[in-house]
Parts: sequence; structure tokens; C-alpha cells
Amino acid sequence: MNSHQPDFTLELVYDSITELPSFPKVVQKALGMLDDPAVPIAELAETLKYDPGITANILKFANSAYFGLSQQVTSLETALALLGQRQIREILLASASLPYLARPLAGYMMEPVDLWAHSICCALTVDVLSRHVGFKAADSLFIAALLHDIGKIAMHIHVGARLDEIRAIALQEEITFTEAEWRVVGGDHAVIGSQLLRYWEFPHEIVRAVRNHHDPNLYVQDDLSALLALGNVITVKLGVGLGVDAFRHVIHPELLKRCGLRRKDLVLCMGRSLAAMDKAEDILRLAET
Repeated sequence: MNSHQPDFTLELVYDSITELPSFPKVVQKALGMLDDPAVPIAELAETLKYDPGITANILKFANSAYFGLSQQVTSLETALALLGQRQIREILLASASLPYLARPLAGYMMEPVDLWAHSICCALTVDVLSRHVGFKAADSLFIAALLHDIGKIAMHIHVGARLDEIRAIALQEEITFTEAEWRVVGGDHAVIGSQLLRYWEFPHEIVRAVRNHHDPNLYVQDDLSALLALGNVITVKLGVGLGVDAFRHVIHPELLKRCGLRRKDLVLCMGRSLAAMDKAEDILRLAET
């Protein structure tokens, strides 16, 4: 293999990132509005209503059992008025992410529901972890978890022909799929995903956490990256959204130490994650519609 091939391939993916649809600007604007307590709900609804896809998805999420509204809602403004700020933020992000994440990724041996389910369940898991350890930047952690595997989509689109080669190397040499991605492409889906999030103008700490979540040398360097990495491994170990690299993830002792958790805490959090997933069953099924 040409020694320049990995760099060329990775550069090709970077150059092609701009061809992917941008993360909805209306959602970015709405998230900014949520940071200002002086912005009324009516103004937020007015901003969102001009995107019918986002509006429809918000109503689907708001009426799910997970968010537990006392009544079925058909009005965007009513839904926003009944939800808390954190719930609105989570629904906005999930609504905007659904079109990206609910797609098949043949090279990763994932059906449309798999990436969606894995991403949602990772977000639910890090929410459990952040509550357990009292992590203050829970909103950023939720965003990072929801989008942590977005790089798989770019890999699938732009270097899909090489994913069979990556998978073969991983199986033959008994290394992780991410290690094989580095071998063939010169980077993994975490690196590519972080580049895409940078292009979409997400905050630096989210970009960094997505970049770090598969690298043991990096994810122990800050709490956001560590909790994301742990949430991802827990989600895999719970058997949600498994792909080609399903059973080669381990929880390193240093990762638990960085997160301030012990093994018995881990068992407790895994149980809470499963309960949250059961409650969110109708949200997970959205990828099937």
C-alpha cells in the first residue's frame, strides 16, 4: 500500500465534509435563544415553526412516554410551554439529529435503527452518569453523546469502498475497528466526526470530546471526554445499536477513576440507563418510520 494513501484518504474526507447537509441553523438559533431567559416561548416557537420537519419531530418527541407530558399536544407552542428548558434543548437536538442518524451504514453492519438507537441510548446514559457524579456541563455532554458517532456517516459516504478492507483487517488482526480505521484511512470516525462538528460550529469542548472518545490517552484528560467515552462503552455493553466493533470495548480502570466512579456505581448507572431506555422505547422506534 502506498505510504501516502492514509493521509490522502483522510484529507479527501475532510474536503468532502462541506458536501454534507449543514446542521439546521434554525436549531442552532433556537439553542442560543434558550440561553437567554428573557426570550419568551412564543418567540422560540415562531423561530422554529418555519421548519416543518423540525416542528413535526418536536411534536413526536414531546408526545413520547419518555417526556411524560400530561396531555397529547398538537401545537408547537403548547409543547414548548409544557416542557422544561433542558427537555426542550434535548428534543431540539434529537429532532435535528434524526435525519442524519436514522440511516443504514453497511460498512459498519448497522441498520437504520442501530445508529439512532446507539446515539439516543448513549445520550440517556451520559445523562444518568452526569446526574450520578454531579457533572455541571450536562447539556454539552448530552450533545456530544448524541453526535459522537456522526463521523461514521462521513466515512460511509466518502470512503465506503474501503470499509470492507477496514473490517477485514480488524477481524484478521483482532484489533478494534477504530484501530483498523487508523491503519487504512489515517484517522478514525471520531476524528472525522469532530471535524464535521467543527465545521458545523459546535463548541470546542464538544468537538474535543467527540475527537477523544475512542482514545484512552486523550479521554482521561478532561471530564467531558471521559464521561462520553464511558457512556459509549456502557451503551455497547448493554447491547444497543451494535455494529461491526461491538464486543471489543473495555472500561479501563483509569477511565472510572477520572469519572469518580467505582464498579458498584457502574452497575447502578447501567441499571438506570436500562430503565431510561425502556421509557424511551417510542423515541427509539422513530428511526423505523
